[in-house]
Amino acid sequence: MRPRSQLPDAERRARSRLTQILHEQSFLCGSLVTMQRTCGKPGCKCTRGELHPGLYLALRLAGKRKMIHVPQAMEASVRQWIATYQEAWQLMEQVSELCLKRFFLKKEQLRGKRS
Repeated sequence: MRPRSQLPDAERRARSRLTQILHEQSFLCGSLVTMQRTCGKPGCKCTRGELHPGLYLALRLAGKRKMIHVPQAMEASVRQWIATYQEAWQLMEQVSELCLKRFFLKKEQLRGKRS
């Protein structure tokens, strides 16, 4: 790996932001899903079809897909953790694309040396 000072500016910025996110912020690798549910109480409006909206965290635990209810009191925090994860993922994609371009350039240089 080259010293960071020799990396392109866009890659240096993306790596710096990614490092900052991973060290300073909480994140959850998942997504949020709104689902309509019944509560099971007799006589509740949901027994007549007016279902209760609920927010769920969809993620993988031990290789299995899980849906975990998010209490209203935690909704803002969980939304922020998911947003942080999405930003980190986008930054990793950006760094990967830049590394792939560098790979192809180096590959072409090697191909040119063999000719």
